Amino acid sequence: MLTRKKTVRLEIRNDRVREHFTVVIASMEGFLIQSVHDTMPADLLILEIGDDTGQDFDTLTRARSTGKAKDFFLTSKNVSPEVLITALRMGVKEFIPQPVNEVELRKALLKYRDGSDSAPAQPKGPERKGQIINVLGVKGGVGTTTIAVNLADSLVRLDGHPTVALIDMNRLFGEIPLFLSLEHVFNWVDISKNIARLDATYLTGILYRHRSGLRVLPSPDRVYDRVTVTPQVIEAMLRLMRTMFDYVIIDGGQSVDDISKTILRSADKVLLVAGLSLPCLINVKKLLKIFRDLGYPPEPWVEVVINRFDKKSVITLREAEQSTGKKVFWAVPNDFNATMSAINQGKPLSMVEPGAEVTEAIAEMAAALAGRQTGGGREKEKEKRAFLGLKLY
Repeated sequence: MLTRKKTVRLEIRNDRVREHFTVVIASMEGFLIQSVHDTMPADLLILEIGDDTGQDFDTLTRARSTGKAKDFFLTSKNVSPEVLITALRMGVKEFIPQPVNEVELRKALLKYRDGSDSAPAQPKGPERKGQIINVLGVKGGVGTTTIAVNLADSLVRLDGHPTVALIDMNRLFGEIPLFLSLEHVFNWVDISKNIARLDATYLTGILYRHRSGLRVLPSPDRVYDRVTVTPQVIEAMLRLMRTMFDYVIIDGGQSVDDISKTILRSADKVLLVAGLSLPCLINVKKLLKIFRDLGYPPEPWVEVVINRFDKKSVITLREAEQSTGKKVFWAVPNDFNATMSAINQGKPLSMVEPGAEVTEAIAEMAAALAGRQTGGGREKEKEKRAFLGLKLY
């Protein structure tokens, strides 16, 4: 059976680079280079991005809108994250950095040739749109990582076993590897260093697979590594992960910088983790105001989670709500022994103390966030339990 050759159009200004592409493509089976005078739409357009990136991306937009080609590769000496992220956003199949590595070029062309139109097109189902939940501590020491790790673990254990990723974005004191006994090789700085390779295959390869089923992306160990990551890289990573997982849980630490703002914009839900103390409640109020000032309306985007809840606390849940002007979404009971035992063993609570009240409370919170709870009287029951100082359902 004869297979139609893929037509390739080259729009590359640099003569040496164009010649390099021409020689490589001409030596490969399955491709036919179009003449510059050919007006027929090409299967693949390879476009060079020069110094005027804005103009060149406009050229790409016009080529796409006019049907000049079905698919697109870009090549450029400019491999800045901004250029690469823009290319990803525009649906470019491959980005070929200059100087061109012939082996990598051949791999990209083979992947394109063998991966497209090899079978009749199948109707596509709706693209997965996972939920991103950003877990933020209102101050240090409130148990943000404990909530993030065990929330992710509880979600992956729900009926149907949803896919869950856990990202450690606590950029100063990332501790998720300690909480899960991870001997990791990769972290999210590796994505910045390899942004041209960012796709589902690459990301799956660098995520650590925990025995619970969680996929984990740790924080870098070295502080100086973190300066290489830009908000654009984080945005692209989260956009891709949303299509790969049902839930993406982020341990956001306590900072509100440009990267944190990018995560906030991407999040479907923000959980503010606090304790029943005056400093925590003051910070909840401050953060709610910051979110409003940034244009992120807190309702229903932000939820307040009281960790280490003790019904004998001097400050009650009702007083906390009155102080912050925000209803408490969930109260996780204080169980120092169970929590510390899990941390010291490097395991989720479900593996160490599956019947503990704290474990059950986080599991119930996960079910609520996943929409697994039903029943018209549940809201009234929640308020009643909060008023009585009992755990919330």
